[in-house]
Parts: sequence; structure tokens; C-alpha cells
Amino acid sequence: MTSVLSFSAVPESEIDALSQLRQSLPEKSELGMALEKMSEGLRSGAGITVARDNDEVTPSRAASMLGISRTHLYKILDAGLIPSHVVGARDRRMYMVDVQEYLAQTMKLRAGDAVSIAKREQYEDDILDSME
Repeated sequence: MTSVLSFSAVPESEIDALSQLRQSLPEKSELGMALEKMSEGLRSGAGITVARDNDEVTPSRAASMLGISRTHLYKILDAGLIPSHVVGARDRRMYMVDVQEYLAQTMKLRAGDAVSIAKREQYEDDILDSME
């Protein structure tokens, strides 16, 4: 089951305890890094979502996680870019791991696009410089 921790609901003393627990783990511990992200997020005022890979996500929650509208999410689902399944008569659900994988893929593509744009801009600048 997915849990959402509101930063206002977690006392500072518990965030401190979380940070201390993180420090007791090896430096490159996966769990330690997750605990560090949790404590940093809570200290900065962000809410934290804790979920298992096989937790089901509603379209509203998935759209919110991806920063898109539900309408756009349904287009993504209809295209098969994120696997989904029907529950009840017509409601759709996705698994958290599938939403996370889609998010990681889109972030990777965006990073690649940013590099391409930067290279193109540098190339255009070089051409303009050579014309002077």
C-alpha cells in the first residue's frame, strides 16, 4: 500500500532519528541513500511517497507523479507506453514500478534532448563566430 508522508505530520525529532539511522548504515547503502532522500525531502517541506513496486496507482495519482494531465495519461496508456489493467467495471490501475520506469525513460530522453539542443546552439554560435 502506498503511503504519503506530509512534512507537517512528521516531528523534527523523528526526522533527526531518520538521519541518525542513515548515518549508521554503510556509505553506499541503497537503503541509506533512500533514508537520506526521505529526511532531506521532509526537511525541505516536501511530502514523501513510500510505495512498493507492485502497489497499484490510480490514473489521478500517476498523472500527478508524472506532472501531466489525466487526459494525457490516458493517451499514454492507450498507446501502451505504461502497462495498465482494469479493475471493476472500467477503472484502470498501473503498478508503481511501471510508472517509475516510464518516468525514468522520459527523464533520460529529456536529458538527451537538452544535450542535443546545447550542441546545436554551440554549433550555431560557432558558425556565427566564424562569419565575423
